[in-house]
Amino acid sequence: MGNSSNEQRIDLSLSWRDATLDCQTTFHAGKNNKTWFIEQFQFFISDIEIGSTNAGWQKVKLAKTPFQNQNTALIGTNCQTEKLHAKDLTNVANDANWSIKYTTPTDIILDENSGIRFTLGVPFEVNHLNPISQQSPLNLPSMFWIWQTGHKFLRLELAANHEKWLFHLGSTGCKSVSAMRAPKSNCLYPNRFNFELPLGINSKNAKGNLAINVDLAELLKHVELSASSSCQSEQNNKSCQQLFDNLLLNNQIKSAETEPGVFNAVNTNHKSKGSTVE
Repeated sequence: MGNSSNEQRIDLSLSWRDATLDCQTTFHAGKNNKTWFIEQFQFFISDIEIGSTNAGWQKVKLAKTPFQNQNTALIGTNCQTEKLHAKDLTNVANDANWSIKYTTPTDIILDENSGIRFTLGVPFEVNHLNPISQQSPLNLPSMFWIWQTGHKFLRLELAANHEKWLFHLGSTGCKSVSAMRAPKSNCLYPNRFNFELPLGINSKNAKGNLAINVDLAELLKHVELSASSSCQSEQNNKSCQQLFDNLLLNNQIKSAETEPGVFNAVNTNHKSKGSTVE
């Protein structure tokens, strides 16, 4: 993967099945094959590790940018702010980001036993801190609920003709003396998800970077999109239960490589395996 002193990159992409998806494209979903488009799709990932036979699991060190700090990176785009885009690199709300810049302690030579693993979510230790005093990207208001519940780990908002749908993923069942106070212990429903993706010797894209695809169709599988089926991580919400199951895809399937997942390593025949953590 190159000299460990050099900055490396993981490129991410968004798709609907086999088609690339962005702010300018639409997709068709549901029983009525309704046309939908993205208004916002952003998510945090943390605790990124890359493993191989020669080096074992190595925790990557994230470069400090407006989109990543310490252990957490913000991926995705807010199409509404892109439309009003004023080039201001100090405000991540105005920019899309589909890459992770990192270094590893030692060189990692990819082989057939290599892999990458990460958490979808913000670590508990920083999830409930004051966002005003945190560094970017953990100071983004649109990705924060309140101190008690912390950050929105994933914010997906879609629109169709006269209709909208949303999925906000975050911790729930958080106990503190008030909504404006951080909990001292883990929330009852952390709603963080671990993913481990197999990497092969050909797991790099044309630019020589590791590549991961996010398949929106797999995330929304079996969810009928409508205003009434939106989800804000309520445990008893039917749509939320299905979305959680989709993030857990392959967790109990023995032949994981035959099943597609929300996160997929590009250029391999293997797919993601997700599980809850914390």
